Amino acid sequence: MRTIRILGIIVILALVWNVVKEFTPGFVDGWNSVDDYPSLPQELSSVSLPVRGYKEGVTPDSLFNRAMQCAVPCEPGSINTYISHGAGDYMVFAVFPFLLLCIYGFYCLVRLLVSVSKGEILTRKNMRRLRFFIYPVVVSSALFELQRYLLYRSAVRELVSSDYVFSDFHLKYSWVLMLVLVLLTEIFSQAVRIKEENDLTI
Repeated sequence: MRTIRILGIIVILALVWNVVKEFTPGFVDGWNSVDDYPSLPQELSSVSLPVRGYKEGVTPDSLFNRAMQCAVPCEPGSINTYISHGAGDYMVFAVFPFLLLCIYGFYCLVRLLVSVSKGEILTRKNMRRLRFFIYPVVVSSALFELQRYLLYRSAVRELVSSDYVFSDFHLKYSWVLMLVLVLLTEIFSQAVRIKEENDLTI
């Protein structure tokens, strides 16, 4: 049980760190970024576009390498810019309820880890707690991916670059890992049902 407690603490700390790292800087930058450009209209959406590199004939950017004492070329992976408000902005209203469920799911995960550390593992309460944690995260991630796709489509339609070649849209989250977590959740739920049937048989 000590190993489970240690792993549980690590998981909780990792989740808190990930939330702080991912959402806080992005929210603050998005809130303040348009104010840095007074000439721009305020009805804008911040968007990050993936790029493959520079167009033919464009001089690549470079950085100075102190060890080699010369300039070395650098290739951009993405650019941050602005587009007019579009359908992607309204996805916030769809994502928000699931973000609230994610907060409750995080609470359920803590309760699950506490319950497991006490030796209460295959219980119906833990099954519900695990589902309340996993499924809101999966749905929220899917909605975020849809929002990113809508913003990408709008950006490709609106923006014209003489320097960069835009990349195709790619998913941000690891959906193989998401599906594995869903599968393990349902395996855990099935194990709970089998245990309950065995208990009734005995």
